[in-house]
Amino acid sequence: MNKHALFLKPQVFIALGLMMLLLLGTEPSFASSTSGGGLPFDSWLTKISNSITGPFAFSVSIIGLVAAGAALIFGGDMNGFMRSLIFIVLVLAFIIAAKNTLSAITGKGAQIGTHSVHSTRVAS
Repeated sequence: MNKHALFLKPQVFIALGLMMLLLLGTEPSFASSTSGGGLPFDSWLTKISNSITGPFAFSVSIIGLVAAGAALIFGGDMNGFMRSLIFIVLVLAFIIAAKNTLSAITGKGAQIGTHSVHSTRVAS
């Protein structure tokens, strides 16, 4: 018997079709059984995220950028440890400031009121 003849039997096609049907049919039911946001650490992670990206953190990051830049420019002779600490402050301040600046530019979090929706008439 030819080994390729096994794959040409109708029973194999029916079995493969049923397996595909079962796999594709159960996927939506698995997705609907889970509900996101039920993790025990979601609330405090959200608080930390809001604290890091809030207006106070943005102000502190701008002050940190200016202070670290001034320390690097006018600091004179610093040892390697102090220099690496200043670079860490500079990078963290830059990341926080960039995230807040980007969200301010792109308009993330803006709410569209009901008065902003305009109805247009089509001239006939």
